[in-house]
Amino acid sequence: MRAWSRPLGYLAVIAVVAGAYFIGRAGRGDNDPDIAAALPPDPGYAARDAVVVETGFDGRERYRLNAAVIRQQIDSNVIDLEQLQMDYHPGAQPSVPGEAPATPQLSNEVWHMKSDHGQVRADGNDVQLTGNVTIQGPMPGSGLPLSLKTESLRINTPTEYIETDAPVQLRWSGHELTAVGLKADLKAGTLRLESHVHGEFSQN
Repeated sequence: MRAWSRPLGYLAVIAVVAGAYFIGRAGRGDNDPDIAAALPPDPGYAARDAVVVETGFDGRERYRLNAAVIRQQIDSNVIDLEQLQMDYHPGAQPSVPGEAPATPQLSNEVWHMKSDHGQVRADGNDVQLTGNVTIQGPMPGSGLPLSLKTESLRINTPTEYIETDAPVQLRWSGHELTAVGLKADLKAGTLRLESHVHGEFSQN
């Protein structure tokens, strides 16, 4: 298990489920600077079938990422993931200084996300999903079941803001919409399609 300390009480934990392996640091001699300079940058750790958990100020789970492969990139300060599944709890943080507590409805919301690839910044606040991104969750503002498909998506967990500039396909309550670009403010309960919006509406 590998853990990182987070500012203001945040904690990101890697729990290796099975088959973990770690990439050790290459040995470097103090008297051999030429060889040390020729070595590639330290790639950090890597593991298979791993879980990343990010918690909020009160220790409640904010999101959980399951990935087939996870790699730490020290030079870019990000964590790379492959074949990931993510459960995101946007209302999990009931009390942040200066903000109102989450409502009971928001605290129980879960967004299920999948993608071929993903990246998480070292502080855990930004998650980028790419490749066959699919999402299932409650429609902001109504709570009705929603499904969404796109090729890339960015999630900022402290602000509970989701956005993409890529084409999206959105379905909910008998409606199907396509557009280019999406912005969703889960705290405010709003979702906006940016451009080239087309849709079909049917009665269930």
